[in-house]
Amino acid sequence: MKKTDIIAIAAFVFLAALVFFFPWGVDLLGQVKWMGIDFCGCFRDLSGLDNFGHVVANYPYVSGFIKVGILASFGEMIKTRGKTGSYRTPDLWAKFIVWGIYGMLFTLVFAIFAKGIGGLSGSPVWPFRSDSRFWNTLIFAFSTSLWLNLVFCYPMMMTHEWFNTCIAKRRILGGAEFLKGLDPHIWGSYLPKSIVVFWIPAHTITFCLPPDFRILMSAFLSLALGFILTISAKKQ
Repeated sequence: MKKTDIIAIAAFVFLAALVFFFPWGVDLLGQVKWMGIDFCGCFRDLSGLDNFGHVVANYPYVSGFIKVGILASFGEMIKTRGKTGSYRTPDLWAKFIVWGIYGMLFTLVFAIFAKGIGGLSGSPVWPFRSDSRFWNTLIFAFSTSLWLNLVFCYPMMMTHEWFNTCIAKRRILGGAEFLKGLDPHIWGSYLPKSIVVFWIPAHTITFCLPPDFRILMSAFLSLALGFILTISAKKQ
């Protein structure tokens, strides 16, 4: 393990602790203000998580940009580490901005699918509902994850890859040129399998969480996938 690996682990622990002991909150006017760090309070009533949830609820797009921008960029660095042995990622700031914009998109899309599946559950269109509260939550979470990933995930990956390719080449690529440069094994086999094997189960867990924590969970999952890709690269 290199010194940079220790720094990366420490950074991850810091980000996780920042959410748990979140020191900012929202006042009665809906403005973000410093609340301080109440360690005992966090363990007693999870006030840090409450603060985080309130800020996300009041500023969904800003928080979505920041959460996904930071964590997904961290995931990019982990993937680069697996390929090159270094965390130094070219054009990281540009990739951060792109991921941040996708974080805002995730905020909207997650809400659309959650509201849509929630409204359709138990109807003739989607007749899956349970009388048990636990099974209700699980069926809702799986159903939302299933349709989110089947409809949205692959196009999102494709458009994000297009942005990354444009950033790398420093110019706008046409569709034919972009598609010609894609690896058929990755886009025809590996990524579709990852949707079924990884993303649908992982986002089932995501949609079991309260709405204010779903985008954060999805961003952390990008770190997990980056770690998986790193291990895979080392084995190869």
